[in-house]
Amino acid sequence: MPIIQQATIEDRKRLLELFPLANLRQEWPTIKGLKEEICYSVAADATQPQIDKVTKFINENLSCCKQHVYIFSRDASATLPTTVPHGEKILEEPGVRSLYAIRVSYNIVLRDPLEDGVLEFLWPVRIELTPQYFIARFVVLEKNPSSYFDRPVYVGGKTVDEKAVLSEITASGLLSPADLNKGIKKLWADGLIDSTRTKYKTSISTASEAMDEERGIKEFNPELYAAVQAAPLYTTVFQIPEDKSSVCTFSTDPSNGIIGFTRYSEKKGDTDIVIEQILTNN
Repeated sequence: MPIIQQATIEDRKRLLELFPLANLRQEWPTIKGLKEEICYSVAADATQPQIDKVTKFINENLSCCKQHVYIFSRDASATLPTTVPHGEKILEEPGVRSLYAIRVSYNIVLRDPLEDGVLEFLWPVRIELTPQYFIARFVVLEKNPSSYFDRPVYVGGKTVDEKAVLSEITASGLLSPADLNKGIKKLWADGLIDSTRTKYKTSISTASEAMDEERGIKEFNPELYAAVQAAPLYTTVFQIPEDKSSVCTFSTDPSNGIIGFTRYSEKKGDTDIVIEQILTNN
């Protein structure tokens, strides 16, 4: 796993900062301080045992991160990618899942005085196979570059994004975006989730509805709920009761096989459970 070991301390520090503070403290309880201090201390150790521990930490805690998840129906011959653009495989459970680290470079322009620069991140991506599906999970990179500099910063672009990675791994033609409408609607019907905002297809148009005060459509607008049950859903926001999961909310575009977890989740595996429940009922 040279991509992590050969990275700079700052690269490894920024990688660890993608994860919740509580998870970092649980893994390295003897290191005290703020998130930045913990991440720097861990990143400063480039010995093989520490790199192995960091890799294992990434894999075990990725489910707690903010994520963009793309689900594809797969041909039986589809396999896990050996490589991904600008990255490499760092951990594998053969035939089941692989974890990758991708090097992403942001082109930046600093002001006062004017100066060009580059800001780099190591970006965790995990790809999983089930008998029917191919699942690509991207940790969300949403770092504000201004936090790394003491003057105004403009981001001009980056070397690789989700679209580029997905384009390469789907080039074989063995994958197609999964339709998740059935699974989503089953969880909705069972009362496990409720939507506060939805976009859906009518017979002659695409309509959007947003409930006031974040109220659930099924509970407070049964007529709308009945209408959308018979329609393909697009970008829709769902809430999960707090006593059911630490995933309080997620977004999905079921007709295109996309799920987004926009917040950290407190409990390992809770986003895994959401994905599994959708697919099991699909």
